[in-house]
Amino acid sequence: MTLKTRTFWILYALAMLLFGLYLGLNNFIDLRDVHSIAHWEPFVWETTSVYVIALLIPCILALESRYRLNARPRGRIVLVHLLGAVVFSAVHSSAMVLLRKLIYGFVGQTYQFGNPFVRGFYELQKDLLTYAVVLMIIFAVREFTIRRAGELRAAELATQLSEARLHYLTTQIEPHFLFNSLNAISNRMHEDVAAADRMISQLGDLLRAAYETDRQVLVPLERELGWLRGYTAMMAERFRGQLSFQIDVEPGLERAQVPRLLLQPLVENAVRHGLREGCGLLQVDVRRKGQRLQYTVSDDGAGLPQTPVAPGTGLSNISRRLELLFPGDYTFDLSARQPRGAVVTVNFPVAA
Repeated sequence: MTLKTRTFWILYALAMLLFGLYLGLNNFIDLRDVHSIAHWEPFVWETTSVYVIALLIPCILALESRYRLNARPRGRIVLVHLLGAVVFSAVHSSAMVLLRKLIYGFVGQTYQFGNPFVRGFYELQKDLLTYAVVLMIIFAVREFTIRRAGELRAAELATQLSEARLHYLTTQIEPHFLFNSLNAISNRMHEDVAAADRMISQLGDLLRAAYETDRQVLVPLERELGWLRGYTAMMAERFRGQLSFQIDVEPGLERAQVPRLLLQPLVENAVRHGLREGCGLLQVDVRRKGQRLQYTVSDDGAGLPQTPVAPGTGLSNISRRLELLFPGDYTFDLSARQPRGAVVTVNFPVAA
């Protein structure tokens, strides 16, 4: 018997004793004016009754597990438990009387049960109710356990589905990024073969770093920044002397867990749509706001179009990932920058 099982049975026996003493106390108060009754007798009556019931409860549990209340045919189940209740009453009454006779004999007295038919019927109607209550409790606990297990399983499946969707959305970024990078290398190759060769080497480093964490949804900020700096170095190589980047990160945030591949698509979107000619300044700021982290990506490029357009793959992907990771608890804003350009701000919860 394990320690956990032993502890359970000790607590079970103690609880039954306390319950028996409680009933005995009530019985004693009710009969306190009956001088022919000793003070200890009501406690013996109730504790012996409770302990016999406690010993029979596992039998009811075993019977119910074999003939469950919600099983079919219902008539057979009702009949089985009706017979079980009668047997329960007979065993309960017999064992209870036997224990009382032994205890009374031990103190030199005789226990009188009374008329067996009248007392037997009295105990039977009480035992039928007791059996029904125990049966209902067993049924309710089992149904609650099954429902709770189902809810936990559903929650687990929902989590797995969310993780699968997150992984899918994250992997969407990589082919998109790879296609754009190869296109940039192809354009640069006609102008500067050495620069194109450096860009290929930088792209290889980026892809290697990406596949090292391809199963992770959250990564340390320092790894996310490493990926970003590799990408900005490649873009600076493509638009040498024309495009500049500034990355400003609040100290002490390196180990903060952030969504993987979130910053790079924001910067890539700014380069493609805001700085279309490859000229200008792009600034990235990372700040902590209490228990939240804020990314700000701003450029001094063309700014926002006069008529709203549907977000592209990168921005819509980011929005869907943020909703999966932080449902209803994030902000994702795109606004104009003065005097020109655009600003993207992302704010989400973070833990160091």
